[in-house]
Formats: sequence, C-alpha cells, structure tokens
Amino acid sequence: MDCYIEQVLTTIALTVAVLTLAVAISSARGPVSRARVAGFAARHQLVITPDNGGAVIGYLATTRRWRAAGLAGGVLASVAWTVPHGRVGANVLALLAGWFAGAAVAEARLARPPSGPRRAASLVARQWSDYLPGWMWTLTPIMGAIDVAVAAGAGIVAAAGRPVALWSVAFWAAAGLAVAAAVRVVQWRIVRRPQPPAAPDMLAADNAIRSRSLHVLSAAGATLVLYCVLGQLAAVEAGLGGAGGELFAAAAVVGGIVLPLVGAHIAARSWHVRRHDVGVGGTT
Repeated sequence: MDCYIEQVLTTIALTVAVLTLAVAISSARGPVSRARVAGFAARHQLVITPDNGGAVIGYLATTRRWRAAGLAGGVLASVAWTVPHGRVGANVLALLAGWFAGAAVAEARLARPPSGPRRAASLVARQWSDYLPGWMWTLTPIMGAIDVAVAAGAGIVAAAGRPVALWSVAFWAAAGLAVAAAVRVVQWRIVRRPQPPAAPDMLAADNAIRSRSLHVLSAAGATLVLYCVLGQLAAVEAGLGGAGGELFAAAAVVGGIVLPLVGAHIAARSWHVRRHDVGVGGTT
C-alpha cells in the first residue's frame, strides 16, 4: 500500500513538473498581448504611442522569456535533485526560486547602457527615488541583514553544542549576500544608465521601464535572499530538535508559501514615475 501511494505521488509530481515545463516553454513564445502592454502602462501611468510602444513590447517580451527560462531551469534542477534519491518530483520552492532568478537575470541584462556614441545629458541627475518608494530600495539590503543575523544565530546554536550543519549555513548565507550585492549593483546601473536623445514619449517609456525593472529586482532580490534564509533554517532545524526544531520547520513552510505571493505583489506594484526628463545633446 505504501509503495502504491509513493508511486501515485511520484506520478503526480512528475506530471506537475512536465506541465510546468510545457507552460514555461509555451509562454516564452508568441506575441506580447495587448493586456500586458495595457497593464504595464496602467502601473506607471504611461501613455502608449506608436513610437514608444515597441520599446515597451520589447521589454515585456525579454522579461517574459527569461522568467520562463528561470521557471524551466527550476523544474529541471528539481528533477535532477530528486532522481539520485530514487524518485522523480518537482519542488515548488525550486520552481519559484527559478522564476525569480530568471526575472533578476532579465533585468540585469536590460541594465546595460544603450549602444551608440550619442547619449543624453539630463538637466536633473537621476535618483532612485524617482522610480520606486524608499522602502523598496532598502528591501533587499534589509533581507541581506536578516540573512547575516540568521547565520550568526546558527553559529551561536552550534557553539552551544547543537549539531548544526555549519557548512550548509555558510553556503546559504554566502549565497544570500551574493544575491543582495548583485541586485544592488544592477539597480544602480539601471538608475544611472544613460538615455539616448529621444522624444518625450520615448523618455517616458524609458523611465517607466527603469521603474518596473527596479520594482522587479527589489521583489526578486528580497525573495531569493529569503529563500537562502530558509535554507539556513533547514540546516538549523535538525540541530535544535523538540519545540525549537518544530518552530523552525513551521517558519520554513510558512515562508515557502508566503514569500512568492509577497514577492509577486511587490513586483507588480503600481508606481507613478516622478521624473520628467529634458534631454539635450551631449554626454553623461
């Protein structure tokens, strides 16, 4: 009976993995829908014109491809992890982490300066506060601080004689800090990226894209760092035992459910760009 139940669960998990992979592949193809463009415009109060519509569509298509690639990577990584253990399955955390990783990579690629010798000098220096609220700008660094605090707590638990897997804690702590640092570097690149000379509607679209990129990076970065924190909690859980271990296990389960929901909400948050560029010829 137990063997039958295990086979059923494995079949369900494999079906979920295959369907998720199929959805990821299919979503990466095809044109960007009008609804997605309208949703983007509404979030940033952007007026879509025949000229700037192409830039918005290109941005949405690129981010969709990379998010789908991240999701597919999460599926494959999850399956590769379970096969050596004699089963095939899909880990929901791996799928979600892959999606957020793909989102972060997409924004990092789009953070590159535009090609061409001409750039625009703005009369007012670009500031991150033009593109997103202050709490979102500090969100990933705060999560990085939590990452360090949990690692320090794990060290204290280990010093008390508990069997904590410190190598695992160190790995996840380092991964969290690396994500937080990478996100902040890319965010600054987005803020400071030069703008080519362009009409007001094109500049407005560029500012909206910067704002959306910063929002997504804040959400993806914070979510990925907290996934690393969950990895630390899993390593600490085994060493605590009893009520303490149960508390950490419950925190990991709740975090795995809440994190992607909160991250998706933050990434899709509406924001009216405060910046109004006046481009002039020259360089920045």
